[in-house]
Amino acid sequence: MTAMFGNKKDKNLSTGEEKTVKKTDNGAVKTNKKKLTKKKTKKISEKLIQKAELVNNIIIAPIISEDAMAKTAIGKYVFKVNPKANKNQVAEAVEVLYGVDVTKVNIVKYKQKNHRFRMTKGKKSGYKKAIVTIKSGQEIQLFSE
Repeated sequence: MTAMFGNKKDKNLSTGEEKTVKKTDNGAVKTNKKKLTKKKTKKISEKLIQKAELVNNIIIAPIISEDAMAKTAIGKYVFKVNPKANKNQVAEAVEVLYGVDVTKVNIVKYKQKNHRFRMTKGKKSGYKKAIVTIKSGQEIQLFSE
């Protein structure tokens, strides 16, 4: 009779245990502990490492400008992101990196521009900017106090 309430799994990599908590109809709680095999712990740790690398490749840096700081008051944060990143990847990266719930992501793509100074021609590199809206009541610490 656990279909109504479902199961909850908790994996602890430091001790190598997996704990399953089941709730029954009458409110009783059953727990089962299993030892994780070395293969499973290795797979889980590899996935965590891949996710961390993915996060580091997606978010380049927070953009700190007057406009961006004004948006933090209403729960919007601005980041410079990888040009190949999409909204879902940016949302997942912010959730993993800062531990907040993302409600909306807007992306703006700035194109490369030509510049000239006297006889020298050059280009200003383009970039991708993400404006991330987080759940009200939560905030991201951009500066350490």
